[in-house]
Amino acid sequence: MKIERLKAISLEIPFKTNFKHASADRAKTASIWIEACSNHGALIGYGEGCPREYVTGENLKSALDWINRHTSSIVKDITNLKSLKAWVVKQEQVIDKDPAAWCAIELALLDLLGKSEGLSLESLLALPPMPPILQYSAVLGNNDLAIFSKQVLKYVSVGFRDFKIKLSGDLEIDLRKIACLLDTGEAVKIRGDANNLWHKPSDVIDYIDQLGQPFWAIEEPLVSRDFAGLSKVASRTGIKIILDESFTCAQDIRDIRDMTDHFILNFRVSKLGGLIRSIALLENARSLGLPLIIGAHVGETSVLSRAGITLASVAGNATVAMEGAFGTHLLEHDVCEPPVMFGNGGMLRPKEWHFQNAAGNGLEIKGQNDPTYK
Repeated sequence: MKIERLKAISLEIPFKTNFKHASADRAKTASIWIEACSNHGALIGYGEGCPREYVTGENLKSALDWINRHTSSIVKDITNLKSLKAWVVKQEQVIDKDPAAWCAIELALLDLLGKSEGLSLESLLALPPMPPILQYSAVLGNNDLAIFSKQVLKYVSVGFRDFKIKLSGDLEIDLRKIACLLDTGEAVKIRGDANNLWHKPSDVIDYIDQLGQPFWAIEEPLVSRDFAGLSKVASRTGIKIILDESFTCAQDIRDIRDMTDHFILNFRVSKLGGLIRSIALLENARSLGLPLIIGAHVGETSVLSRAGITLASVAGNATVAMEGAFGTHLLEHDVCEPPVMFGNGGMLRPKEWHFQNAAGNGLEIKGQNDPTYK
């Protein structure tokens, strides 16, 4: 296969409602969109990455700049899956600095290779078959209580029982939101996400105690990569710590090898630099007995949701929760029809999208005259 052209643009799709947390307030997507063409434009592969400054230090401009700098090398050096994997290994440190930019390119190239060879992503990468059913968590942003309450009632009414809530750091507000969930009359499972709110372990421990310890896990309560402090929080509270901003590369796993009992890893394909790297990191995590969450950036389209499903095929029973696949539950429109999105109770059945029997990612991407590309 010869890559004839790589086209990179920013993708901005409005949300149906704003999504807030401690590090950002979003009203639209902020993604890099890649089209990789071959066979005189007859074959096109599509990819997406979500650069986030508060996660990997990237933004839309820096990601596009990175792509422009490396396009000639990518087009010249990558012709098949073997050379793609070799590029990932050779350029590990380069990808570490801009993982979302590379993720967008890699997903486009994997889609293109799959279409070229008539293979699904799972067959191309020699992965296990997809699980018959995936169940996603409801994710509640740091909105005001009225909006939060309406969202809770809507989720519960359609069968959701697994929730992730963004913490504000305001004790009264967070207590009222937790009460809102606990007062539904259903047996709900709750985990918190603090997005690096606190600087001292003692502050986190005190806050969790005041909340009544309602969580089975809490994500990123301290500044990024304070592994010793996070381990102390886990020891004192008995609550698992989810690493997200603190887990973006292989070195982060090496840094927690002696304290794995305290942690859960959040696997987001974009922040980890694509599927090939994510799969390698996942196998490393499983060898250490680390549980994991298949995560997602707010505003991902169906392309990254599809990549998360591929990762779930490898993760198996190590997965303790899944996030993403919001599709047009959140976006005004998606890049494909039908969008990849969960149904009632957070359930998604991959066979309904016929991924296993389709070449590449199996998505029906809309044409460029669609408003998605504006």
